[in-house]
Amino acid sequence: MTPLRLCLCVAFLSAASFFSNQPAAAAPNQAPIGNGGLQLFDRTRFPEALKDVPLERLSSGALLRLDRGGDLVESPAAFSARLQQKNAAARTGGHEEDVIIALDPRVASNLRLGDDPPALPANFRAQAEPHIKRAPNDPDFLVATFQEGRFVNGGAVDCGYSVSHDGGLSWTRALIPNLTAASGGTYDRATDPVAGADHNGVAYLNTLGLRNGQVSDGTVLVSRSVDGGNTWGNPFVAYQPPNTSLFPDKNWMAVNSFANTASSGRVVVTFTLFSNTGGRAAPIMRVLSDNGGTTWSGAAFVHPANYEVQGSQPVFLPDGKLAIIYWNFNATDDFGDDFLEAVVSNDGGVTFGSPKFITNVNIYDHPNVRDGAFLPSGTTDRTTGHLYVVYQARLNGAPRVLFTKSTDAGTTWSAPIPISDNPAAAGVLNPAIAASADGQTLTAAFYSSRDNPGSNTLLDMYLAQSFDGGATWQPNIRLTDVSSDAALAPLTGAGYMLGDYLGIAESTNANVPAVPVWVDTRTGNPDPFVARVGIAPAFDFTSWQAGRLSSGQINNPATGGEAGDADSDGEDNRSEFLNDTEPNNAGSVLRTARQLNISTRARVEPGDENALIGGFIITGSAPKQVIVRAIGPSLTGRGVPGAMQNPTLELVPATGSPIFNDDWRTSDAGTIQATGVPPEDDREAAIVQTLAPGLHTAIVRGLNNAAGVALIEVYDLDPTAAPKLANISSRGFVGVNDNAMIAGLIVGRGQGTNGAGSVRVLVRGIGPSLAARGITAPLLNPELFLYNSNGDVLATNNDWREAQEAEIAATGIPPENDREAAILVTLVQGTYTALLRGIGGTTGVGLVESYEVN
Repeated sequence: MTPLRLCLCVAFLSAASFFSNQPAAAAPNQAPIGNGGLQLFDRTRFPEALKDVPLERLSSGALLRLDRGGDLVESPAAFSARLQQKNAAARTGGHEEDVIIALDPRVASNLRLGDDPPALPANFRAQAEPHIKRAPNDPDFLVATFQEGRFVNGGAVDCGYSVSHDGGLSWTRALIPNLTAASGGTYDRATDPVAGADHNGVAYLNTLGLRNGQVSDGTVLVSRSVDGGNTWGNPFVAYQPPNTSLFPDKNWMAVNSFANTASSGRVVVTFTLFSNTGGRAAPIMRVLSDNGGTTWSGAAFVHPANYEVQGSQPVFLPDGKLAIIYWNFNATDDFGDDFLEAVVSNDGGVTFGSPKFITNVNIYDHPNVRDGAFLPSGTTDRTTGHLYVVYQARLNGAPRVLFTKSTDAGTTWSAPIPISDNPAAAGVLNPAIAASADGQTLTAAFYSSRDNPGSNTLLDMYLAQSFDGGATWQPNIRLTDVSSDAALAPLTGAGYMLGDYLGIAESTNANVPAVPVWVDTRTGNPDPFVARVGIAPAFDFTSWQAGRLSSGQINNPATGGEAGDADSDGEDNRSEFLNDTEPNNAGSVLRTARQLNISTRARVEPGDENALIGGFIITGSAPKQVIVRAIGPSLTGRGVPGAMQNPTLELVPATGSPIFNDDWRTSDAGTIQATGVPPEDDREAAIVQTLAPGLHTAIVRGLNNAAGVALIEVYDLDPTAAPKLANISSRGFVGVNDNAMIAGLIVGRGQGTNGAGSVRVLVRGIGPSLAARGITAPLLNPELFLYNSNGDVLATNNDWREAQEAEIAATGIPPENDREAAILVTLVQGTYTALLRGIGGTTGVGLVESYEVN
């Protein structure tokens, strides 16, 4: 498109017609965006400092401060009408931005940074210009900031912030206290927020304030929090122009977080100072504070006073030096001769050396979105002190995010290389860069239009990453699962307002994610969003964990690592990783363990009604091999009195003929032996069978109708196969004391560490309803106990409606009789016992069941 300085659509006039009442013609290459209610403006009302300044050199914040009733920025009424029309069209016809896509698994969920503060007027809810900072002393402490509220009569309603103490998993959000009238302050508007933090975790927010509706008294402000962002003091004035001849714009902040340097803790704020006394000069100025922002030095030039520049990026280096990177317009109106430049202060910002050339720039400006076309992003690492810079520009005619690096404190710079792999016709804008402590891992985030080639306003966030200090870069990763439509943002004469810049918190090591922040319109208007991204060349457990767990969680064995279970849902992090579920969201769980064995012990009496009957279901569509055992004599050695001396076993498959066994060695002994779980006594019975899916029944009786305590067991011999045992039940005579019915359950073979995993089961104790099934002497009031392998009681129940009624009913299989018992529980890998007995020592036929209800 025609460079932004030369084409600002209907709201801006050419330099030759600044005072004309007639609109200037649109540049031939300018894509139409509609006037959205924009009006012609009267430049005579501008502050003295901006009488002769090309408006395209101002930041979006300054343009918004200059707005009057919608002449530079879409009016509230026009915005609301367009927003309603846009949302109505989306509801009826659907748009590409509504499609949710699956992201690279290194990218965790897109998170909105809290609800709009209630102090914002209902019609002033758009956000813009987000920035983010990670505290050097605590990787889980993040501070994000952004403009708050749509614009009327100039500027934003306020600036807000969000704070996270778990690495970006959760956030609190509010307006910066006592900044504008919306938050108890004296300024009418605020803009251009920037976040910072020192090595002790003291947090800072830098903004521009405007009082009494006059753009001429723009004030550079800094707020501070010494308690982790929980509270903030009143804003300190870092710079206030002495008169209307001076106009500060596009502030930025750096905090010296290097503890062993002479200027440790120093806060430096830079800004562009427009003036009507030096021609078109717009130099970078700096102010600094050595007492936590309480008092500030006078403003000083960082380079010759006649420079025409913008977009300063101050960066403290590990040795205490201060570098400032900026865009130089080269004192012409032709973008073709612009370049990037840097100055360095060896004494932490007091004095500066001569400017150093970085690179020539062929500007790229998005045709429909107000972006930071002339705002580079710069950073350093905490070890080498190398400087890293990204910016948007054209390379061989195509929009690209470009990267350059200095290894000698800004004296010389590498040849720029492209780090965005967007198609040549797709735009890229607002890049931000961050570096790991050692400077090897670099991450850059930016908007790109590559996923919606037919749209002029749909954008997505992308990430570029390098693991060799910027020498080579990995393929870009998409960060947003829904495209944002910039047309849902306020309209300025330079395009839809998402802001001049973004931010990204650095990945400090493999367990700490990069956290980019951006403005997203998926909710219907612009909102601040973040994503946590595990930084790694390829997806692995470490990158997955970094994106989804805080540093505190990772460093705690109970919650971090493969064996940790952060959300206590019974599936450890290895299982969550394998199944792509969220380790901090128990609701996303996929249960991976199985019921490997069910065994029920009860007294067997003569007659079919008093036999011990086991029922089990094989799920799935494939057969499963099981061993069914009837145990009696060997129970004596386990201290069970009255053990049955010669049990028999009958297996009734879902289809086919019944299979009978008395003494296990008399039939198929080799196969039974090969299972590894043959009965201990030759008089006990066993059957190995491959069974089709369906309901199967096993019946234990005493030979010649003998009575005694017996045990029926079903073992899954192929627990890795997809079909599994489920809905296991045993029916028999429930006596008192040692003759109560006791069911054992083994859970295992999950996908977690060493087979860890969980199942959600409903254990039922049935009695009264058996009468309707022909049982003449049912257990009239069963009571159920569930124990773990240590003998600890996990749960008890008498009448099922007394506890968990809603949850049990929701399974669809609650007991039929209110006197029957039920326990709904999640069981992890291990062995469990359910005991069924009658209330008050009563006896009768009972049924104990275990249903999987995942």
